Amino acid sequence: MRVVLAYVGFLFISLLVLLLYIIGASRYLTDHEGNTCVMTYMFEYPQYVRIVLDDKIEEQFPRYGLYVYGEGSGTEKYRRMHFTGLPVLFIPGNAGSHEQVRSLASVSLRKSIKDRTPFHFDFFTVSLDKDYSALYGGVLMDQTIYVSHCIQKILELYKNETQSVTIIGHSMGGIVAKGAILFVPSMDPKLVNILIMLATSHEPSLVPDNALANYYYKVLILEHRLKAAGTTVISVGGGTSDILVTSVQAFDPSADLNVVSTSVPVVWKPVDHLCILWCKQLIISIVRSLFDCVNTTRRPARISMSPQHKLQAFSYHLSNRYAGKKQYPYQDKINFERGGLWVEDIRRQYTWTNKEITDTKNSVYLMVRLASMSFLTIETINIESKDWLFACTASSIERPLRTCTWGWNLTNRTRILPDLFHRDRKVVDLDLSTLPFNQLSHIIVRVTPTDLRKDVTVHIDHYNRFGRTRKLYSKMGFLGSLFGIKGVGVIKSTKGHLRYHMELIDVRCSVVIELEKSECSTPSRFYHAVVELMEPWNPGAMQVRFFTEQDNGPKTLKLQTIYGRENVTASLRVTLDPNCLYSFRVQEAGLVERIACAVRDRWPALYTTIIGLLLVVIGTRVDHCREGLLVAAVTATLCLTLGIGLESIVAFAALHTMAVGTCCCVIFFGSVAHNVAIRFLARVIAFSTTWSDWLLGGLHQLPLMTTVLVLSLIPATCGALAMIMSIFLYFLKLTRMYEDYLEELFIASLRHFHLLRPDKKGERNGKSDEVTTREKILNHLVLFLTTTIAAIPALPSVLVWAKNFSTNTRLITEDPILLASWVVLSGCSIMGLVKIPSKSSGRRPRILGFLIRGIGWSILILSAARNPAYYQPWIPPTVASIMCLVALDSLIPNIGDP
Repeated sequence: MRVVLAYVGFLFISLLVLLLYIIGASRYLTDHEGNTCVMTYMFEYPQYVRIVLDDKIEEQFPRYGLYVYGEGSGTEKYRRMHFTGLPVLFIPGNAGSHEQVRSLASVSLRKSIKDRTPFHFDFFTVSLDKDYSALYGGVLMDQTIYVSHCIQKILELYKNETQSVTIIGHSMGGIVAKGAILFVPSMDPKLVNILIMLATSHEPSLVPDNALANYYYKVLILEHRLKAAGTTVISVGGGTSDILVTSVQAFDPSADLNVVSTSVPVVWKPVDHLCILWCKQLIISIVRSLFDCVNTTRRPARISMSPQHKLQAFSYHLSNRYAGKKQYPYQDKINFERGGLWVEDIRRQYTWTNKEITDTKNSVYLMVRLASMSFLTIETINIESKDWLFACTASSIERPLRTCTWGWNLTNRTRILPDLFHRDRKVVDLDLSTLPFNQLSHIIVRVTPTDLRKDVTVHIDHYNRFGRTRKLYSKMGFLGSLFGIKGVGVIKSTKGHLRYHMELIDVRCSVVIELEKSECSTPSRFYHAVVELMEPWNPGAMQVRFFTEQDNGPKTLKLQTIYGRENVTASLRVTLDPNCLYSFRVQEAGLVERIACAVRDRWPALYTTIIGLLLVVIGTRVDHCREGLLVAAVTATLCLTLGIGLESIVAFAALHTMAVGTCCCVIFFGSVAHNVAIRFLARVIAFSTTWSDWLLGGLHQLPLMTTVLVLSLIPATCGALAMIMSIFLYFLKLTRMYEDYLEELFIASLRHFHLLRPDKKGERNGKSDEVTTREKILNHLVLFLTTTIAAIPALPSVLVWAKNFSTNTRLITEDPILLASWVVLSGCSIMGLVKIPSKSSGRRPRILGFLIRGIGWSILILSAARNPAYYQPWIPPTVASIMCLVALDSLIPNIGDP
């Protein structure tokens, strides 16, 4: 009785955790910023001119196509196959459209016309007929081969005037681009000068077949060739709004630059999976990077062959833009002009404005004397000059000051800050101890005459880092989060202070920032505070939040790429108005938010965890293990040790929920499924419903014939379709069993309650019958759930088969290992060969039960891997092998041990 109560209690807690998990998943899917980007638009009607490849290629890939984008009258030269620009190939993602290129192409076209550049870009795009490349590995190789032919065809169109092409891949298109460069023997990686991947998943969440897993693995092995060929690789993620490809998945370890849209200067916004293709702010930054990669000293102009030049262009626009819209030649040393106004203020914190400056013909040089303080933060407003920050040694005397004649240029260490009032706002944080110059005396801020015509403000904050750093310690253990115990930190500013930091010790999910108090020296002053979440392991994953008098919070910041970086601490960087006083309250997000992060990072582990638990249950029922508590304790200890406690509890509750749901479907919808099957047979065979009902009943009575009929479909269609049909037939079989089991349970219950007045022997038999019937029901539920869940990888194959049915009724690219698994599982489920014995004795059941439990525990171990999705293709063959073993055990008589 105590065991039963403990089991019921744990089940109740598990169901609560499952409910929280569902709420967390809902939070992850819905609680994100909307797309606030500006929509791109076309000035003229967009047109797509078809580029015909060789006849053999067109025959081999009849559903694919190569196009070039044009607008208005400019399309005519493309119709004449006249190409004079720089080629760019766009590859759409999973089920994407070739028309998604229009935002990139149109913005590029407008820029070349507006800036009157001596060159332009020709944007090509491929139509992949919306194939499910992210769901089925067999499609990927077809796309890869076709894209490689497209690259070679594009270069042929330019008649050797250009030797390389730029590729932009969206989502799965980025992986296809890598494959086309690396896999195809006829492709030379040097033919691709730049590869830009937008929202591309480098760690897949679903790997339904071995072909997809091998594809990713091969990319991982060969991608070093891109660097050797001088190909610049850029990966751009969408941030918290992209729920299909997280920032962790968008991070490419081999890329030259990884950025998230939230950290891109002038963008600072998260974008969803499709918005990344039309967000004007982001598209403009990418296009500007491409234009700055062009070597205009050549005639004709071409993409630079220098990897350093290309990386500098992309880094400037996508990561560390510190000046204007176009990258310019940077000088390390700058000579200062004579006759300038030199101003030195020895205060550690102060604000300088140009209101008292009457002479606007000469530059103003603000001198910040280097003292014992090791950190210096400078913020400027309305300084637009490209070179404005320097370090120097004051050796020239201009009474009453010592001044500098030249300085080391530090402007490339500055960065643009977002400003709600659209002012030119820049900031720099200098660790003075790391400056690579000797005998420095001052940091110089130069304000040019052009800047002096506007209202210029310069905030100086010279401080020790330790005194400006606060710490937030996590108290978000499971029990702490369950009872609402959260880590809390407070930032209280002092007037004149510009910069504060907060280290997030052991915070792994998100924080909530609330502005509790603000007080400015001038009541009418509009304050403007900026909070940045920095993840030092990936500088490109920074996020920004504003606090103004109209919008003062609270605001949530989610760590985007924290998984796998447990030994690194994230931090907040706070930029304040030094003329105001602030009080910020920073605390960890609640339990639901933490679960939402777990859903984001670990939901692929649920599939393998559920299968692992099911196999442990099957193994225990095969040998009727009497040490059930020991098995449960080992399983629980293993899950907790591996760090998949949440997933295992959710899987435990989900299995019970699915079992109850299956029973309800069998009871309430069995007749509906039976009628659907009858009508389907009537339509296919052109029989009446009466004959179809008779035929269906005959099929149930002759499982061997049914198995032969289902398996005979495989040579004409695919094994995955047979697997799905066998699941449906298995369900129909359960509906038939339900009627018999209901009668047995009813009679057994009557006997148990003595309503039939049985004798003592009959009473014992009635109770035994009731137990046996319950065991049968439970065994069938476990086997049905195991077979159904193992068949999930068959769905992508069925979708691809249905998509290509008009051109080919047979899916020729089906994974042979999965095909064999579908044959075995279909035959076993339809024929009813897999039976768990109601009694077991002898050594063989014990060995088999221990073996199955061991496999289940091994799968649980795989669930704790860095990316358990790579092991998903091995689940169906593993389950098929176990079903064969159980079937053989039930067919071969067991003599038992003496």
